[in-house]
Amino acid sequence: MVKDIKMKKHKKMGKFKQIINEAKNFVGRIFNPDGKKWLYNTPGGFLDVLPGYGLGFDVYKSFAYACVNARAENICKAKIYLYKDTPGRQDKEIIDHPFLSLIAKPNRRNQTFREILFKIAVSLDLYGDSYVFIQRGNDGSPIGLYHMPSKYIDIKLNDSQTEISHYVYNAGGKIQKFDKENIIHFLIPDPDNNYKGKATIEGFNLTLEIDFLQNLYQRNFYRNDAAPGMIIEMDREMMDTEFERFKSKFKSLYEGTVNTGKTLFLDSGAKAKPFQSYPKDVEILKARTWVRDEIMSIFRVPKIILGVTTDVNRANAVQQLRTFNDNVIKPFAKLTIESKFNSFLQNNYAKDNLRLSMEYDFENDRELQLRSYELYMRYGIATKDEIREMEGF
Repeated sequence: MVKDIKMKKHKKMGKFKQIINEAKNFVGRIFNPDGKKWLYNTPGGFLDVLPGYGLGFDVYKSFAYACVNARAENICKAKIYLYKDTPGRQDKEIIDHPFLSLIAKPNRRNQTFREILFKIAVSLDLYGDSYVFIQRGNDGSPIGLYHMPSKYIDIKLNDSQTEISHYVYNAGGKIQKFDKENIIHFLIPDPDNNYKGKATIEGFNLTLEIDFLQNLYQRNFYRNDAAPGMIIEMDREMMDTEFERFKSKFKSLYEGTVNTGKTLFLDSGAKAKPFQSYPKDVEILKARTWVRDEIMSIFRVPKIILGVTTDVNRANAVQQLRTFNDNVIKPFAKLTIESKFNSFLQNNYAKDNLRLSMEYDFENDRELQLRSYELYMRYGIATKDEIREMEGF
């Protein structure tokens, strides 16, 4: 029998408590039994313990989605140059070579090389590793490049655990083995692991979880019309069956956005009293801004790239774009992508002494410059006349 004669029916606060319990459970699960080590047992890192979260692509949402895409979109804009190494570093540009033909049409999926670069960049940020399968012709020469989803790839070491033996692709119960010579393995170097990379998202502490919980809280808040809930009081004790019947009927009649504004009709001596919400329920914007800024700082993406104009003017907008290009995109691409393609060239075209260079020339990047002008006009950073003056008209 129900001892308490008060039945609390505060929908929003009930959802909030559920979120808090999820957060508490999360904190209790992100540590191993010794309470000291993070659970990094999967490519997705500790995020796989949150409800609804799993491997890397499961955090490919919200602010993180925007930042990862911004980085990948700029990385894949690289201009690809192929040089022949000669004595004295008098490199000669090569304009006709099987490798250039290969990246001009990398595979039968009609994917462009730029699209493959985009997928590589996204995978590196989310998983720390990215894999491209090398399809070979009858003579063993490369005839195709296929990006492989990182979450399905396992690295297998040799018996002595000293080097990579092969790779295993496991998706939907279909298991395939790939020789290491047929895989280009891109990675973000991890100081604690010589065989796997460290994802950019692993640089976060709880920020991505807070982002998830804030979105979940806001969704539930607005599903309840962003309004205070209520307390239902009964003037007598209720049997368990009677209580459950009343609760079920009340929910079916009044719960959810479709029932917003309905007049309450209560029986069995029930009375409804409003429940006052707390100011924090409607002051989440500051917290969202803090989360956004921290995510952007970890990914090293400037505000102007995402269309955020707070504290942005024409002078610092140009500098932000230049810094992003010179100090983020270019070093990352050369470290994680260009170096691996150069290893590919050495392994497959050894006699040709080739070197690939991914160039990001900010001054001559007309596409980026036009995009900057578009942002200037959209957000009031510069007028049409000022842009005409910059163009020399």
